[in-house]
Amino acid sequence: MHPHQSAPPTQQEPSAPEQKQSMSERTRATITWAVVGTMLIAAAFAALGALNRDVYGAGAFVGNYLSKLQEKDAASALRIPGVALDKPELKAAGLPETSSNALLRKAVLPEITELAQLEDVDEGDGVHAVTWSFESNGTYGESTFLVKREGTRFPLIPTWTFEQSPLAVVNLAIDHASVFSANGFDLDTRSISGQTAPSFDNIVNVQVFTPGEYVFESTSEFVSSEPESVLVDVPSRVHEAAVTAEPTEDLVAAAQEAVNAELDACAEQKVLQPTGCPFGIVVDDRIQGDPIWSFEDYPEISLEAGTDSWVIPTVTGDAHLRADVQSLFDGTITRYDEDVPFSMIGNAYVMSDGTVEVTIAEDGNSER
Repeated sequence: MHPHQSAPPTQQEPSAPEQKQSMSERTRATITWAVVGTMLIAAAFAALGALNRDVYGAGAFVGNYLSKLQEKDAASALRIPGVALDKPELKAAGLPETSSNALLRKAVLPEITELAQLEDVDEGDGVHAVTWSFESNGTYGESTFLVKREGTRFPLIPTWTFEQSPLAVVNLAIDHASVFSANGFDLDTRSISGQTAPSFDNIVNVQVFTPGEYVFESTSEFVSSEPESVLVDVPSRVHEAAVTAEPTEDLVAAAQEAVNAELDACAEQKVLQPTGCPFGIVVDDRIQGDPIWSFEDYPEISLEAGTDSWVIPTVTGDAHLRADVQSLFDGTITRYDEDVPFSMIGNAYVMSDGTVEVTIAEDGNSER
């Protein structure tokens, strides 16, 4: 090296304070990202928890069922886990095994509005008691449903089933008719009970969805009843309802026409005491030729409910008889041309084909 040439500069190592400062910055960055990551994870779990509570929780599960009823989507409601019941499940729930599912359809679902969740109580063992309020046809009600956590699906979302089915049963008594309607949907008890002939008084058990107001009545051409409203607000319970049908003017008119036809058939018999008829006469002399019966007016009937049919209460009338009577004493012939009073009772039946048939008989408790 030349004596006057300076040595090349050498690279200096960073001082100790500078090294500490660099490590401190890396540590702070690591901690910051760790905190941010932790917060993100916590936020994710919080969001998932909120989703599980508000979207996938027990209350939301019941809310989904109620929304199907509100939309009148009976088929979808029945597909929700724990809703539909077979015979063994009906029995286990304390409900009639023979109850019909004929009313579990769109046409029968009642109007449901003002749905609101009131509470969700953890009963333990995964069971929740969820209470919702509602209005049905303007009537306020509250229903509590028991649901149970069934499992978990990705990602950590709970699945639920009804621990107690939301179905209920209405024990419906229908007096004096076999036809009825539920929320305007027409049914015949024979299609539910399997009977081949109409019964005058009927009892059927029908499954219905909880909640809702169901209106039952029996109204047709021949009968009419007051509507019977039942608010079904308790699942898995038997609710009672009864309708009593009364005869319409059309039924009385049809029965009157049938009675008149029966009396006309009796009048065609050329005897003094027509067989199976409510009128007749006994004479001590001999009848020459055929006696002729006729009616100028028919007895006006009414109808009352009996034990197994409509009853025609005692009614009086006159049958006109014309006959030539020969005296057994002296052989003279006189013309008998008079009204013969009688008293009758009867029964009226509405047949499965919609016709009305009657039976009539002499009232044995009345004096002629």
